[in-house]
Amino acid sequence: MPILIYLFLLVCYWLSGFGILTLFRIRLKPAYMVTLALLLGVAVASFVPFLLQLLYIVITGPTVFGAMVLVTLLLNIPSFLRMRESGISVFTRPFGPVRFRVRPYEIPYWLIIGFLIFVSVWRCYYLPPTSRDALSGPETIAEYTVREQSMINSFFGLDLSSTNNQFKSPFLVSLQVIYKLAGFPFGQVWLSVIFISFTVFLYHFLRERLHPVLAGLLLLLFMMTPEIYAYTFMILYDYSNMVFFCLGLYFLWMGLSAGGTGSPPHASVATPGSNNSSLRYPGSPAMISFAGLLLGIATYIRSETLILVVLFLPVIFWAQWRGAAGDRAKASGDNRLRVSGSVLKKMALTGFFFLLPSLVGYYLTVPLYVGHYLPVHYDVGGLVNNHLSDWHPLLQRYGDIIRQLLLGTFAIHLWGYLFYITCALFVADLVFVRRFSREARFWLYAILLTYLALGLLGFVFPLFNLTETTKRALFKIMPLLVFYLANNELLLRLSRWLARWEISRGGKVAVAGVVPGGAVTTKGAPATGRLKAAGAPPARGAGSGSTKGTPPARGTGTPGTSPARGAGTTGKNDGSSAGNSRKKNRKK
Repeated sequence: MPILIYLFLLVCYWLSGFGILTLFRIRLKPAYMVTLALLLGVAVASFVPFLLQLLYIVITGPTVFGAMVLVTLLLNIPSFLRMRESGISVFTRPFGPVRFRVRPYEIPYWLIIGFLIFVSVWRCYYLPPTSRDALSGPETIAEYTVREQSMINSFFGLDLSSTNNQFKSPFLVSLQVIYKLAGFPFGQVWLSVIFISFTVFLYHFLRERLHPVLAGLLLLLFMMTPEIYAYTFMILYDYSNMVFFCLGLYFLWMGLSAGGTGSPPHASVATPGSNNSSLRYPGSPAMISFAGLLLGIATYIRSETLILVVLFLPVIFWAQWRGAAGDRAKASGDNRLRVSGSVLKKMALTGFFFLLPSLVGYYLTVPLYVGHYLPVHYDVGGLVNNHLSDWHPLLQRYGDIIRQLLLGTFAIHLWGYLFYITCALFVADLVFVRRFSREARFWLYAILLTYLALGLLGFVFPLFNLTETTKRALFKIMPLLVFYLANNELLLRLSRWLARWEISRGGKVAVAGVVPGGAVTTKGAPATGRLKAAGAPPARGAGSGSTKGTPPARGTGTPGTSPARGAGTTGKNDGSSAGNSRKKNRKK
């Protein structure tokens, strides 16, 4: 029975997440669509018991699961309306055909990754929660909620003066309640959905930009960071907050760079060595709003994320300002940065809708839930540092983060060698390449901004201590390091070298030069071929998607699109074939 309910919950997650993606008109490759739908579905489910409690509805199995079905149906109303014209294809068309090739050298990576996932899922299912922060707060509240059918229960009558975990977000409490009602005594297995979905998403992201060998190495380097991996089976807020925060920044970059077309922007691996100058910067307000939704979920999970979201507003304003100024210069030749009132209005609206979900997430958890709903109150104002004019503790906090949490033996025990490898490649890129692509600069900016914000939070709120709260808050930086490494120019050059070597040794290869949608630019390449940059015009005498001087394989066309009838039959070779046919006809 619990397994059937678990499958039912997965279907609800997928459908509710798909409804959100449809509302924002997000169109990505199938792996992204499925994983994003599941992650959004988990986030939607975390609001259901909390909303029932706010409406003073008893929390039981029928009310919780019935509310989840109702929310799922409401989110898919636009899709149901379109079913009259398109039928069931409304739900299947956005995913398109699955195009994914597995190379033999990827199998060892998959086996190791699969083993790590199995261990994490088994521990979530079989072992009870043991962390102090969970047992003194959300886990116990969820247990009492199932017994007393209310999130405001006798737990708050206990002496809680030694902890503040009861004042944290209802995100974890709600998910624990759902799975305890589903028949899982320890809950927790919802964390496996987040873990697996983010791992698949990250692997496809890396594989689109790097050679599969490097993509697998980077993913293992991230997954095997001891502290982060431990939190894939330890029910606390930090891993989930990290996932939604990093995905929010990923889609923020997409909105700023790709014009919100719903496809990942052309990374520098598509045109190696370029500075992505073809990308226009006005961005897409819809995609930026979707990024704001993901960051709002991260704020709902951990309220201090609101500070980080606010700090990214200048990036949006600057990008739109430069985009408007560039359009003006292109139209009139005026290079001065003057922006009209309509552009300022657009900037204000984009920033507002980007920030609005985070403001709502913060209000639900702190002013509403903690400030006005719980029977015990939490005085946040009394936790603020009274000596903000003295900046010496702030500088000391920045130094302590680097010395104690990012460098040294203790840092290796926390993060492995991920930070050291990133620093080494960054310095090598700075010395030998001396330039960074726009996407690489964006991720470097995100890393620096997160570091500065965490130090500032520790300075303003002394309870935001170094070895516990700040350490777990650094989770947000670790995936950002991986996103930067995927755009490191030296790794991109190594990817291209591996691709050329593989072509010369194997004859056929589908690596490197990946374009949005996961398709590759070399299919059936000869042993002496040369990789063609994605999006570049075909070489003389070559068809679309082929190497120079070689006709493309039958049925191949532009990467990421379905070839037109007869595609791949253009070029010099086609002309000579047609001429030979005419000569034969004359002879006959």
